[in-house]
Amino acid sequence: MNQMNVNNQNDKKLTTKKGVRLFLAAAALLLAVIVAALPGILHMVRRADAQVALGNAKSLRLALQAAGTEAYGAGQPFYRAEEESGLAKEVWTKVLLESKAPGEFWILQTDQSGYEILRFLYQEGDFSVMYQKEPLVYEVYYQESYIKTRERSMGP
Repeated sequence: MNQMNVNNQNDKKLTTKKGVRLFLAAAALLLAVIVAALPGILHMVRRADAQVALGNAKSLRLALQAAGTEAYGAGQPFYRAEEESGLAKEVWTKVLLESKAPGEFWILQTDQSGYEILRFLYQEGDFSVMYQKEPLVYEVYYQESYIKTRERSMGP
């Protein structure tokens, strides 16, 4: 009878050891799969965010075209180099409301009339979208800041 109890205890110990080994092997395999899949998942998420930024830049381009046409028809100013964005304040506000783009933009180049946008830069989070009219090109860049320094002026 004692021999049966000892055998049962040994069987339980072996079963427990096998269970622990099986659990550790499964956990290691799961961890390896997660580590291997993580870069691909992050790439897909970043690509989706880039698509959103591109869509917002396209919406912005349409709003800029409409605002330029309206300003030209009304004889109002559209492009102003002295403004940070490159647009007259009234036009800038209207473009933001119509495009609903959450980022910032800067007009880089207009045609000779100053009412048609040839190039602009749109920034949304870590993404920058460069638009060029001829040839029609949108380029989306992913930006990651590794080092950011701020110099202090040595003034009085």
